[in-house]
Order: sequence, then structure tokens, then C-alpha cells
Amino acid sequence: MIIWLTAIGAFLRLYRLEASLQFLGDQGRDALVLRNLIINYDLPFIGPVTSVGGFFLGPLYYYLMAPFLWLFKLNPVGPAVATAVLGTATIPILYWVTKKLFSLRVGLLAAGLYALAFIPISETRSAWNPNPMPLAALGIIYGFYLANYKNQPKGLLLAAVSLGVALQLHYMIVFLAPFILWQLFLARRHIRELIPAAVIFLLLNLPFILFEIKNNWLNVRGLMEFLGKHQYGSLDWWSVVKNTVGRSEQAIGMVLGFGRDFNVLRTWVTRIFLLLLLAFFKQFRVLGIYLLATIVMLAVYQENIYPHYLGFLFPAVFILLAAILSRLSPPFLPIFMLLFLVYNLPQINTLLRQNGNLTSVRTTARFIKNDIDKFGYQNYNLVLLDGTRDYPAHSFRYFLEVFGGQPLSEAEYPQTRVLYVISPYSQPNVLAEQIWEIKSLQPAELVESWQFPTSENIYKIIRL
Repeated sequence: MIIWLTAIGAFLRLYRLEASLQFLGDQGRDALVLRNLIINYDLPFIGPVTSVGGFFLGPLYYYLMAPFLWLFKLNPVGPAVATAVLGTATIPILYWVTKKLFSLRVGLLAAGLYALAFIPISETRSAWNPNPMPLAALGIIYGFYLANYKNQPKGLLLAAVSLGVALQLHYMIVFLAPFILWQLFLARRHIRELIPAAVIFLLLNLPFILFEIKNNWLNVRGLMEFLGKHQYGSLDWWSVVKNTVGRSEQAIGMVLGFGRDFNVLRTWVTRIFLLLLLAFFKQFRVLGIYLLATIVMLAVYQENIYPHYLGFLFPAVFILLAAILSRLSPPFLPIFMLLFLVYNLPQINTLLRQNGNLTSVRTTARFIKNDIDKFGYQNYNLVLLDGTRDYPAHSFRYFLEVFGGQPLSEAEYPQTRVLYVISPYSQPNVLAEQIWEIKSLQPAELVESWQFPTSENIYKIIRL
């Protein structure tokens, strides 16, 4: 049965992957680093920058994805395939861990729900550093389970590896701090295993630590500034308590596929889930604390929460849901499954049928490269105007470099002579755009433009 569930999950994560792949600025930025690692052997000591707070993650994601970009001959679909495969592998591992925690029946139910859930599927159909997080979270859960509840202290080594990986995938893992500190307190009797576990954790993060030392603790100082700016030390705790309602709906109802925005069904699914969790709390104490403590921590967080932030909660939510459903009388399971499929399957169908922009980005970059070769330009750069604020046009810049182009760097717009402005929208007065990348070229003139129905429009500006 688990083989069939895994096969279904693989199909939903890999079908039309290249055709539907969105290759946006973040993916282009990462691909440029990966290409530099592959072509120039330039080993990064720091990873992607976060969208909130401007913190840098560790470089492990780059090390994991580089072999797949090389294997696919610099086609960005390679890292996306790797992410989808990791997402698929999570299904049987989730089954195996859940079977160990509860029973075979609960394991199959958890794996089946996870295989068919829209949010885990959508978060594994692109290459992005947070996407493998559910697999790392499973390692944290099972490692501590072995060490503290099965008296197998070597589980701490698995927990250390998983935590070291998770910390480099996305900073939101810090919201697991209460659970992790509790588990470390329980594991204090396993001092012989705690020491090598700590060494493993430090070694996994060594490049990141070296970067911090070299750059005067850039991220630590940034974190302190971020916390001070948002006044986390003087929170309105009553507002935090009220905020737990919305955060619980995101952590449970949204993750289960009942909508990213507020709706009545999502609210009631979350409420019933929490009531049943409290009713069976003695049987689910460890995972219950994992989920509930994290929801409280998320309520303190004052920024927006997106599905990819919550990857470390995916395993806990689906395991707890399966365990709860297995304890209810027979009518509840088919009723819930009907609601679950009615909400998730249409979203999955839309996801699988959508067309991505990878082909368009590649086509646009090839057109620009041909124009560069035609006129023999040596001093040129790119700008993207599409509302994402990715002005350096990372995704187009990546393909331009793959095709042999050598655009000036993002810091060299004032030295640029020829600027290609890319936009999916018509730009009737492109020279008037109030962005530094264009203003630094002034005085300049628009010498040529191309409008395409199936790819981005291109505007060529030359400095006077």
C-alpha cells in the first residue's frame, strides 16, 4: 500500500514539472551561485538571504542542489526535480516514523493524507531552500523520540544532523526552540551522546559560523536590530493570545489545504482538530506540545506567515490528524476524507495544469544574447520591471551567463553603456522609471524595443 501511495505522491510532485516551473528572482539568484560553484569552483560560505529581516542562511542548500544542476546540464529544472524527489521520499519516511510512533494503520493514513495534500505538493514543485524542511523535521521528531522515549540515545545524533540541516533551510525553525529545549532537558542523562551531537551540529554550521566571525557577526547584529525594530521585547501579550487563533488556523487549516485565507470551514476544521487533540492529549503529548508550543511562538511573530514558512510543522500536523482520525468512530473518517479531497484536488488540478515561465525566461535571455553578439557589445546589463522588485533580473541574468554572456554586476549600473530592460508589461515611458538601475544610466535614449505575445517585452537603452 505504501508503494502505491508513494507512487501517487511522486506523480503529483513530478508531473509537468518543467512545464509548470516558475523560475523567479530567488531561484535565479540561487542558480547563479550554483553555476559559479560548478563552473568556477567558488565554494560559498553563506546561503540565501531571507525575505524578512535580511538574514543569511547557511550554505548547505547550495551544496545539496549543485550536483543536480550539474547533472541536468545547468537546466534549473534539476534542483526542482531534486526537491520533488525529496518531497516524495518524505511520504514513505513519514509512514515509517508514524508506524513507529503509533501503528501501521495510522502510518498509512498519515502518508496517504500527505501524498494528496495540496500545500506539501505545491511546496515541493520548485527549487527553494525551505522546501525540503518537512524531511528535516521528521528527523528531529524521530531522533528525539528514540533518545527520550525508547532509550536509544544515538537518536540524538539523528536529531542533531536534522536540526543542523533545518537551521540552514529556513530561520523559522527557531520557533521550535521550546520543544527542542524541552527534549534536550529530557536528554541530559545521555551526556555521552549529547557531546558528539553538539559537535555534529556545529560542524554542519561551520561555514556559516566562519562567515559570521569574518564579518563581525553580521547576522547576530542584524537579528538584534530586527528584534529591536519590531519591539518584540514590549509586546502586547493580550494581542499575542488573540493572535494564536489566526496562527492556529494557518498551522492546521491552511496546511491541510482548506484555504490560505480565512473561511468558515478552515476555522471549524482547526477548532475541531484542536479540541480532539486536547481530548486525546495523553496519547499525543510529545507531538501535541511540538505543535501547540510552536503556534504560541508563531503568535509572537509580527510578520506575514506563508505556507513555505511552516514546512517544519507539516509532519506533526499530518501525523496528529491521522492519529486523531484513527481513534474516532467510523463515520468521521469518510466525512473528513470527502471534505479533504473536495478542497485539495481542485487546487492540485490547477497547480498541475498551470504553465510556468521557465521557457519564456530562457527565450528572452537567448534573444538578448543574440542582440549582444550582433552588435558586439562588451559593456551591458539587465533590469527587470515586473512588480517583484527583482530589478537585477536574476533569472534572466542566469540564462544569459549560461549562454556565454558576461553582463556587468549588480553594483556596476553606473558604468553600464547598454541596458536591456525586461518587462511582461508595456513600458511606454521606460526612461522615466524612478529606479536607480535606470536613473544611473542617464542621460540615455531608447534605441530599440521588441514586443512579444508569448514572452517578455525588451527595451534597449544606450547611454548618451
